[in-house]
Amino acid sequence: MLEVDHIDLHYGAAIALRQVSITAEPGAVTCILGRNGVGKTSLLRAITGAHPISSGAIRWEGYDISRLPIYERARRGIAWVPQGRDVFPLLTVRENLETGFAVLAARERRIPDEIFDLFPVLKTMLRRRGGDLSGGQQQQLAIARALVMKPRLIVLDEPTEGIQPSIIKDIGRVIALLR
Repeated sequence: MLEVDHIDLHYGAAIALRQVSITAEPGAVTCILGRNGVGKTSLLRAITGAHPISSGAIRWEGYDISRLPIYERARRGIAWVPQGRDVFPLLTVRENLETGFAVLAARERRIPDEIFDLFPVLKTMLRRRGGDLSGGQQQQLAIARALVMKPRLIVLDEPTEGIQPSIIKDIGRVIALLR
């Protein structure tokens, strides 16, 4: 279980989050909703370790991870798909997927067939560069890259932003299956 307990987060002197608490239960889909500028992305960056919190605590599976760096949180099973996808445009689809290997032991470094069951279009594009994919295909690649690391928690920031409706449905189906 993920527990965010009364966290504050600052960007310099500016307060982005004040006394924010949230719990995400195993097997559930938890959504953060709100208008632009209210701190949704800041909260997700705090959870993943991309931005340090000023006070409060973040616990994952009973352990305080508040001060752990992003790579250590990834090793503990927290994957992050940031807003804007952040695929590597010059790497192939296969190479992008393989960047998810970083937190895995050498013997576990393979792309599971389930990735292509969830996102069949990626199997046909393994040799294409990430930057040549459509926005929806890049989003599927970003989610697939996160899944390669076999996470127990996936943090998705704006997973359907700017994507055509058919791909939005596909992503919704994948989220439901993963739950």
